[in-house]
Amino acid sequence: SFLFKAKRSLGCSFAGVAAMGAARLACLLLLLLSCASAVSGPEQCVDEPGSCTASAGAIRVAKAMGMEEEFNSLHLLQTHLAGSDKKREAKLPTDPADGLCNEPSNTAQKVSVPEVANDADAVCNDGTPGVYYWSPASCPNSSKWLVFLGSGGWCWDAESCSERWPSSLSSKDYPDIETYDPDSIMGNHSPFHNYNRVYLRQCSSDAWMGDIGKNQSVGQVHWRGARIVRATLRHLVVDRGLAEAELLVFGGASAGARGSMVHLDTLKKFGLVPLKLPVFGLLDSPYYIEMPSFQNLTTAHNNYNLQTQLVAKNMHNEAILRGGGACNLAEAWKCGFGQYRVPLLKTPFLLIDSQYDAYGIATYEGLAHWIGTQHCYPEPQGAHYSFAGAFAGRVYVGLTTLPQVVRKTSGLYSTTCNQHAESEHGVFGKQKMSGISMADAAEQAVDAFMNPGKKMMPYVVDDTCAVLNCGQYCLSKIKADCGVGLR
Repeated sequence: SFLFKAKRSLGCSFAGVAAMGAARLACLLLLLLSCASAVSGPEQCVDEPGSCTASAGAIRVAKAMGMEEEFNSLHLLQTHLAGSDKKREAKLPTDPADGLCNEPSNTAQKVSVPEVANDADAVCNDGTPGVYYWSPASCPNSSKWLVFLGSGGWCWDAESCSERWPSSLSSKDYPDIETYDPDSIMGNHSPFHNYNRVYLRQCSSDAWMGDIGKNQSVGQVHWRGARIVRATLRHLVVDRGLAEAELLVFGGASAGARGSMVHLDTLKKFGLVPLKLPVFGLLDSPYYIEMPSFQNLTTAHNNYNLQTQLVAKNMHNEAILRGGGACNLAEAWKCGFGQYRVPLLKTPFLLIDSQYDAYGIATYEGLAHWIGTQHCYPEPQGAHYSFAGAFAGRVYVGLTTLPQVVRKTSGLYSTTCNQHAESEHGVFGKQKMSGISMADAAEQAVDAFMNPGKKMMPYVVDDTCAVLNCGQYCLSKIKADCGVGLR
């Protein structure tokens, strides 16, 4: 119906509109009018049902904000990337058979950061060494780099830290060799297989934003994630050859995406990488948003902004969040919050984020398990689906109106799948929306960054699904009996 479609595009229930400011309300009214004009003549999908990738909704938003020309979908949505695996193989500068290149690898070697960087404080929560996993490019002459910050959430006080898995707090049981899914960002099918790849596994529980020791920490743990990142980068420049690189792709997934979001614009400012080095961001699922509480769940465990406020307060990390002037928002915690920080980024990036981010929805709804093949929403399920729809709508509007995306200096890939931080998994390369995977979009985004004016940033947004996980392309599955008639 029109009302449901309008609510989907606006990203909130009509009851929640009154709580927004006058300017926001005016924008939403304009959006409503533009949605109404679209109902009489909806776009027809030419792809198989449920798999369309259209930007009609983004165009409606752009019209309402006076940016229609910037959202020319014929230029923004590029669908020439199918069959990318063969194309990547052909891009090897030298055939592995001639002895100059190695077969692409999906394994990486553990490296102790305190040891190689000569920094005894670059440690995990429990004082064990911070680590990164090293996988050199398949061709030794490659001078491109991927530095990727791992996922793993965070904690903000002693109670929340005590609830974390041991592997999130310590590196003592990390394997010497890590093996990755071939289709993940670190896999041998990845568009980055011929990059020198560095994966920092998170054991600092601070989304890479902290640098205080256990004696100063109310969490009774070391929060040294930012220090691990900076020590690693300095070591890579001095000892691994990053100083002579032609490109650095710097990013992360989930907590790693939020951390890379905070550090991205500071890498050159703080002398962590050479000033001449081209740097591109790859941010997978960093986009925290503020939402009204779900059924009076008001604790930090169920509130993103309260979590981030406590992190800023208890980690004493305002200087890290602000990044030497990279973020001058009035409240420092907002510098670590996707909704407010991503629009400020100066470094070009690709943002990957599901409108129905599984982790985000589960957090706000207080769920012990994500909905999926094993679990449904608790009864009554309707309230959970309604909240998820409101969440998705807000994310959709926020993502499609990012100034960098509108200006075409950065790319966007956004599904309606029940997923989160899939770059660390095979979905990154396997799942294709209108023939385009996240890996394809990443490859195109980097190509556009390195060839400005000649290539276009990808804009791949599912605007055809109004409910959770409805795209047939989604590799995430939900039990058939979960909310039948509600999805």
